[in-house]
Amino acid sequence: MYAVNIGSFLIFLLLLSSFDPINTQETDYYQLLGVNRDATVKEIRKAFKNIAVKLHPDKNKDDKNADDNFIKLTRAYEVLKDPESRKVYDIHGEQMDSQNFRKQYHSYSYYRDQFGIYDDDPIIVTLSKNDYEVNILDTNQAWFVNFYSPNCHHCHELAPIWRKLARELEGVIRIGAVNCEDDFHLCHQLRIEAYPTLLYYEKEFHLYEGIKYTGDRTVEALEDFVLSKVDGNILIVSSANWENLQSENDRWLLFLCNDDNPNCPSEKNMLKLSASLVGLVSVGKVIEESLCEKLVENYQENSVILLLRTESVSTSPLLLHVIHGSDTKDILENVLVNLPNPEIVNEEKFKEIRSELRTESGKPWLLCFYLGAATELNLLLKRLPPLIPDINIGLVHCGKSSALCSSLHVVRYPTWGALKVGGAFEIYHGRDVLYEVANFAKESAKSTNLHALSPADFHNILSEGTLWFIDWYAPWCPPCRKLLPELRKASQNFDPEKIQFGTVDCTSHRELCRRQGINSYPTTILYNNSQTNVFHGVPDANSITDFLYDMMNPIVIILDDTNFIQLMRKPKEELWIVDFFAPWCGPCQKLGPQWRQLAKQVSSLSEVKVAQVDCVVNSDLCESQNIRNYPTIRLYPLGSRGLNSIAIYNGKRDTLSLKRWVISFLPSPVEHFSAKELEKQVLTRKYILPWIVDFYAPWCGHCIHFEPDFRTLALRLEGKVRSAKVDCEEDRVSCGRLGIREYPTLRLYLAPDSFFPIEVEDPAQMLKRVKQIIKEAEHTEHDEL
Repeated sequence: MYAVNIGSFLIFLLLLSSFDPINTQETDYYQLLGVNRDATVKEIRKAFKNIAVKLHPDKNKDDKNADDNFIKLTRAYEVLKDPESRKVYDIHGEQMDSQNFRKQYHSYSYYRDQFGIYDDDPIIVTLSKNDYEVNILDTNQAWFVNFYSPNCHHCHELAPIWRKLARELEGVIRIGAVNCEDDFHLCHQLRIEAYPTLLYYEKEFHLYEGIKYTGDRTVEALEDFVLSKVDGNILIVSSANWENLQSENDRWLLFLCNDDNPNCPSEKNMLKLSASLVGLVSVGKVIEESLCEKLVENYQENSVILLLRTESVSTSPLLLHVIHGSDTKDILENVLVNLPNPEIVNEEKFKEIRSELRTESGKPWLLCFYLGAATELNLLLKRLPPLIPDINIGLVHCGKSSALCSSLHVVRYPTWGALKVGGAFEIYHGRDVLYEVANFAKESAKSTNLHALSPADFHNILSEGTLWFIDWYAPWCPPCRKLLPELRKASQNFDPEKIQFGTVDCTSHRELCRRQGINSYPTTILYNNSQTNVFHGVPDANSITDFLYDMMNPIVIILDDTNFIQLMRKPKEELWIVDFFAPWCGPCQKLGPQWRQLAKQVSSLSEVKVAQVDCVVNSDLCESQNIRNYPTIRLYPLGSRGLNSIAIYNGKRDTLSLKRWVISFLPSPVEHFSAKELEKQVLTRKYILPWIVDFYAPWCGHCIHFEPDFRTLALRLEGKVRSAKVDCEEDRVSCGRLGIREYPTLRLYLAPDSFFPIEVEDPAQMLKRVKQIIKEAEHTEHDEL
């Protein structure tokens, strides 16, 4: 959809009327370009082009400062168009003096005629390396993409044709463009070797599956190519099936097209209308003259009709609307006009809705905040209700309800927001694409304990001391946009009575983010009274959920000045492994999730204790232990008291490596058998205790990963089951004779001629399976006796 940014426009006019920039010691890049801090890349490019053609040195030869000023403008554009450099700028400000930035800028004619060929087009989507994949891999929308270079003559010849094609196919597919001068690496990755190159992506296509268009570059040829790929699904309606069809669907657009009707839309236009109205109305074609006459009088002049059922009962009659229009756009607009409109929501209505939702009653709402007329949103708004039947849809006019929009921090239009059961409100920061807006509404409605927070909300949280997990983000930041849906999913795993989730927009609340020391986006922090824990794991719902469960139900022992004596008095029967870390240390942050996972995986070993010491909070303690580097991992083994014996870890800091190292310090009941020893001990003699045998190969990656789990299993079974390992690389023939076809293979032998395969999985499940087999065998033996 389209974004109207009135604030940016006014700032831009102000800049042009009194533009002496750039003489201040430090200039804000956003103000320099006349854009808001949450501006999209397209808005930044457009603003830069508008200013560039007015302030270019070629046009201002009498201004001795024109060159320096334009270099500052160019620097501002280069920083803000790239998400990574923009992130650094937002947090730390400019890291390089723009006077030292001497990038060669282009001529005036380049900015006037070649820069951003499609930036001004409201329909064509300018794609970049940062959003190309997320747009193209759309299971609900086909794409036709033009890869061009601003210096390419044929690209400029195609531009008016491409714009007209976008208008003709609006609502049918998405039309995109990639500037290969700006995004050379993306074009190289996709093997674009000539300009212009046109790639068509059908729904559910992968990144490298675009179909290369090689036909004529005319609007008609391009349109025919696209429509040959589109599934219009126009049903042939007859007297025989019409009664059943009208009871199945409440909305029908019918083309009355018997052989001699000159006013019937063309097959091409019917297909475009059908594709545009998918999921909104059913589309059919009537060729029977008798049925045409039955449906409407003078059907030759009234060849397009819309039938709507206004009541919910399927047997109620369909209301007839004659649809006029000279082209597909007119017909489409007239169809949409007759479909139900969303409810208008003002300040009073919003308060009423929120009060009702806070009592846990009523349906959630999807609100569209807009300025001007909502006609450009019409198709999207009319398509949404069937996709989200359990969510109300409302329109908020921010010109008429400016106080409401301001209080909710709505600064760009259109903006979508969800008002949820319980009263939480959340703003959507994705694309204005039908299925993505609908998915946001559904997921947000389920995430009743996820709130958009203001500075006042945040200070209340701190004063109340309740448990909150807060995401500090910027809407333009691609990793932030990827994290938000994962945060919604994670929030659904928790009881709102125990923990709440919040988001803080650092473009709207910049000062709050600065005071809280937010130095990267996104930053996610768990607040628990005065204690904070920063999340450094994989940014997905599962990792967030695991992190929060670990924090709420800590399994790692936190040592400090007050309880370090536990370790100093360690008995011989315990093994302690301790991570001495600093919260600001990058490697320590990466170790955090691995350390918690280690604690969970060895939790069944009661003699093993996993602990941490924060050396920033407990600096004297760490200094007394001679900690000089972070992280420092020390192990205090079995058989020693307190701090008398120490082993220092210098290996890889992943869970598997750490677990293997810890278990290597534990006594192992696992025996290592050759093929002959296996034959003698397990396969030919009777025994009282069963054997569990791991058949492995030294080169097998899965075997290496499985080794600590097998040793854990052997320890848990000690005294009930004997354990052994057999290296099948040393004697492939014997392992082959036993039917060993893959590694690792785990078998439980109850007798030389009786074994059970054990599926290789986590130790707890394997332990449960082994005990179950032994118990069933004992019952069978008892019954035989």
